[in-house]
Amino acid sequence: MEHLDNTSALKLKLNVQPVFVSLMHIHEFMGPCRYGCGKELSYEYDRERAMEANDLFVDDLEKYIDHNLVNLLPPKFLEWHEDFYVKEEEISNVLENNSIVDVYLISGTRLVSYVSTIIAKRSHRAIAFCPLSNSIQSRLGGIDASANLHALGIHDICNALNYDDLNKFFRLKRAIKAISKTKLMFAVRTNVLSYGCVSSFINLQDITDKFGMEILNCSGVEFFKDLDEMSEEDNKRAQEIADTLVAEAHGMHMPAENVVNDVRFYFVFYIAIKNKLNASECNAFTIPCFEMCATRQLNARHLTFCLTNSLLKDEGIPAACAADVGSVVSLSVLMNLFFAAPHMGNCMVMLKDINNNQMRILHDVPCRRMKGFDKPDLPIDYVSFTQGKWGATMRYDFAQDTGEKITMINMSPKMDKMMIATGTINGCDDFLREECRLAVDFTVADARDFHSKQEYFGQHYAWVYGDVKDDLIKFCNMMNIEPVVA
Repeated sequence: MEHLDNTSALKLKLNVQPVFVSLMHIHEFMGPCRYGCGKELSYEYDRERAMEANDLFVDDLEKYIDHNLVNLLPPKFLEWHEDFYVKEEEISNVLENNSIVDVYLISGTRLVSYVSTIIAKRSHRAIAFCPLSNSIQSRLGGIDASANLHALGIHDICNALNYDDLNKFFRLKRAIKAISKTKLMFAVRTNVLSYGCVSSFINLQDITDKFGMEILNCSGVEFFKDLDEMSEEDNKRAQEIADTLVAEAHGMHMPAENVVNDVRFYFVFYIAIKNKLNASECNAFTIPCFEMCATRQLNARHLTFCLTNSLLKDEGIPAACAADVGSVVSLSVLMNLFFAAPHMGNCMVMLKDINNNQMRILHDVPCRRMKGFDKPDLPIDYVSFTQGKWGATMRYDFAQDTGEKITMINMSPKMDKMMIATGTINGCDDFLREECRLAVDFTVADARDFHSKQEYFGQHYAWVYGDVKDDLIKFCNMMNIEPVVA
């Protein structure tokens, strides 16, 4: 993850508080709740066995938890006794760091269910249960507690059968947290809803209410002023970035000296964060293509926004074409769940091949890190957007990935549904052609079904490599979003 920008929400981790619960008997007796004889009936014996199990739990945490996703807080040990009274000091100790806790991970020896319900109701945080690594069967404490909590309307619960399941839950929870910490710099010119993408949203507040994403508006025209006010040092740095991109390119099919114009616009995003919107700490971006083009400033300055969007995504910053705020959400979901830089674009059925279920997604915003932020960069060519040989765009020949699975998503304008579909790559248009022409060609199970469902979502789809629809369905269920699978 060394490529990620420091502002990227992908750097956030989930704060998990481990809790080991054990009921220990103070008095020596046998009966329905107590087994053993002699020494086995002593408090000291109960305590010794509990600490052994607790130590195994702590060891498991170190071995099996994905520490790239999770920040483990110091484990808590909660003891209660056969009077079945849980002391306030024990609960207070467990909840000591509640303000920063995202999930309580509970294990234990006896009757963990009752204590777990107290923690859930008092903390208002997610609760996860996981068996010890040496368990040969599922443990029922979490199941018992979950039934009670679900009946109370508390559904943020995970009963993991193993640590793989638990890490999947943590990955989903971490993504939800990261999206809620995403702040979008939404550049506009006139109308807030872009004329080029009316399927983006109905109400911006829907996005904040559903995902927690803060949206900050600014004037897109102001960025041109920022370009003119770039310091000599900033211009030098922009030139260095451009020179590096050219040097590392798989191929250059436009004048290399024109790349710096687009890099300078990419650079002002950071200038805006540092200066104009210093307190905002924005880590997402979108700007309207058509409206800003009509200012004639892009023509005068020989730049487009395509390269900016690609470079930002490569650094873990969601950046969508055409002021499509809905696509920023889609990009953020895919980035945070799968740690890759997605491609996005216009998704359409190929009518001439509809009987073969042929489709394409078309936009000039591929990324070097589409296959993962921790994977080698893809070979990228540079082609001009315009026939005037300016407006640098990244290009990648998707035909190299023929046979690979992809998964695409789009949010409904009301943010209450997510369309999810999988496909198989089978080609690419002439990826060196000028204009907004770069397309990944793929087949789906049923193009007509895709098209009929698409009319409720719009034209822009973000996609990543792999068949990951099951994870996205789980994400939707956790977020109370209806998954629409095509």
